[in-house]
Order: sequence, then C-alpha cells, then structure tokens
Amino acid sequence: MNKYRIEAPVRAFTGESVGVHFAKGTGFVDDSSKEGRAAVEYFRRHGYGVFPADQETEETTEVASPADAMTNIGHGSAPAVGYGLGVQDGPTPTGGGEPFAPSEHKQDDVLTYLDRTDDETERQRVIDAEAGGKKRKAILARGEQKQEDNQ
Repeated sequence: MNKYRIEAPVRAFTGESVGVHFAKGTGFVDDSSKEGRAAVEYFRRHGYGVFPADQETEETTEVASPADAMTNIGHGSAPAVGYGLGVQDGPTPTGGGEPFAPSEHKQDDVLTYLDRTDDETERQRVIDAEAGGKKRKAILARGEQKQEDNQ
C-alpha cells in the first residue's frame, strides 16, 4: 500500500473530490483499494500534484475555514483545474547553478520540472538526458507529446 499527498490546483480548496477530503488544497489517499487507485489516476490526469505522502505532512495539515474554500462553479465541489492556479512541490526551473539531471530525480519530479519550464531548449535537453539514461516511458512520452503539440 502506498499513501499519496494530493495537491489541488486551487490551494484554498476545502471539500471533497473523487471521495478524497481536501483541506487548504491538500488531501491524502492510499492505493490499497480500487477506489483509491482510481482517485490517484484521476488526480494525475487532471493536473493535481500527486506525491508520496509522509506521516509528518499528513499530521500537520490544518483544516481551512469554510470562508477559505474555493470551488469551481458548475463542477460541484471539485476544484478548478487547468488554470495554473495550483502550487506544486518539486523542482523548479532555475536560471543558474547546475543543470537539472533527470536521473537524480523521481519520475514525478522530472515531469513537474518539464511542466514548469518555459525554455524549449532546456525541456529538450532534459528529455534527451532521460533518453540517454533511465529511459522512463512517461518522461519520454512527455517529449513526444510536446512535439505533437507544436506541429
């Protein structure tokens, strides 16, 4: 069984989405049941941050007041998705320092990095490094997807 921390794109969201309770944009789910596995996949497909959970993070999560809750009108209690409003943990593209090495990071972190960078040359460099290293399918597919989007 794996436990995941889910970060909603709307950080102030408090409520329930796909059977997972969120407080201030953070929810927790495990993949021990069919419903849990389906929820994790739903969140990945819809732009939520999905990260391995640690006990300390879960225990310190505070519940927001109802006034802090934000929902996407017309979508029930589901938070707004796809508008770039979320804050996700993980590596952030930087202008200096050592270049990002995908082989030194988990797959989800590499995908987050690729999503956050606006530099096409950097994105291609990271995908090429992945192709020459671990060759993780999801990362290489992200590069193919980007090429298709640009055509």
